[in-house]
Amino acid sequence: MLGSGISSNWGDLTGYHCLGGQGIIVIEKQGEYAGEWVSSQGEIVTVADLKLQVADILQGRYSMDDLPDTAYIEERVAVHPVFEKYSYHGTPDIRVIVFNGVPIMSYARLPTEESGGRANLFQGAAAMGIDIATGITTYGVHHGTPIEFFPGTRRKLRGVQIPEWESILETAILASRAIGLGYMAADIVLQPVLRKQELGMRKQEVETVPMILEVNAQPGLKIQIANRAGLKERLTRVKGLKIVSVKHGIRVGQALFADPKLAEAGMGRKTVGATEEIEIWGLGGERETVKAKIDTGANMSSIDRELAKKLGLLDPDNHLYEDFFYSSLGRNKRQIVGIKYLMAGVKVKGMVSVADRSRMKHKFLVGKRDLGRFAVVVG
Repeated sequence: MLGSGISSNWGDLTGYHCLGGQGIIVIEKQGEYAGEWVSSQGEIVTVADLKLQVADILQGRYSMDDLPDTAYIEERVAVHPVFEKYSYHGTPDIRVIVFNGVPIMSYARLPTEESGGRANLFQGAAAMGIDIATGITTYGVHHGTPIEFFPGTRRKLRGVQIPEWESILETAILASRAIGLGYMAADIVLQPVLRKQELGMRKQEVETVPMILEVNAQPGLKIQIANRAGLKERLTRVKGLKIVSVKHGIRVGQALFADPKLAEAGMGRKTVGATEEIEIWGLGGERETVKAKIDTGANMSSIDRELAKKLGLLDPDNHLYEDFFYSSLGRNKRQIVGIKYLMAGVKVKGMVSVADRSRMKHKFLVGKRDLGRFAVVVG
């Protein structure tokens, strides 16, 4: 039974209520002989060892209050390429704390040699805080002490871009909604899926799938050290807010809890609202400041024809192409021109459609193509 349970040659044996990472055996590969496996700590594990561990788990040796527990074997998730230099014989996980439908704090837990390949801080794993707005790592912690490098190396823990960040936040919020917990932590791993390898493409092309390992109603407090921020203040700011959707919760969290030091270093995203003043640069060097409407529902930005003409943007050399657009007035063909403008201190270079916006309040509309470097907060 146990042999068939880990026939894939790798997996984790754990208990449902194991506390502090105790009672977990991480199987890394098949041993030299049948009925043997090698753990993440390099130790030989036999069927007899697994049976003994299961018996201890069932008797409640590792559970809260020493109550009888349930043992189970779970698939071991491969290490995502982004974490390969920040992990020792184990899979890092990402914890996202959600309160009132808003992600308020996050960090990644990194297995070390000291922790035996386990992503558990009590056993010696390291952690790095993650900026909610961008998914970029900020500060490190090990044994409750701030650190700059991954233990035993000179690899900086700051500045790592976590892939699929929006999907991770969405997964955490959906988990809190499904379970019905107003305050909880979702522990998420990034499962690298080599789908494109099956099509004969390069192995490096990895699709990332966020997967939930577990949820925790009583998450630890060391996440505060990894973020150099307190939970109490963030809980207070979110308490009582009316969050209407998952995406709304993400936008609120990104706007409220963006790390200012990342923005200063040019790594973070600027926050913009429903309208923003922008400075448009004309082809002849002239500059015009207008109030623009921010519209995440529109794909491309749009400028009023008379304003574009005034700034010289309709010059034939600046003409890119023409395309059809659909609006409340129906289908119409528009000219697409190049443009440069400044919004929230960020230079934007792209293209806009030219339309008659003479009857509209805003002569410029910023579409989602130009919003990749911004966090949009409406209301």
